[in-house]
Amino acid sequence: MSQHITITVDQNGNFTIEVNQAKGSDCLALTRPLEDALGGVENRKFKPQYRQASYQVNHQQLNN
Repeated sequence: MSQHITITVDQNGNFTIEVNQAKGSDCLALTRPLEDALGGVENRKFKPQYRQASYQVNHQQLNN
């Protein structure tokens, strides 16, 4: 499943940005441009996935 962002704006103009299907600091890389455009971050909460490593595994088979 691909990463996606949900932005919610309440009646007072406050917003939340939620990232799904991202691990580690990938979520910060996805949201930083939005945060900057919307005026910064007042409060940040991390999901458990933030503590998971974000990496790609490259498999290589060696012939003997």
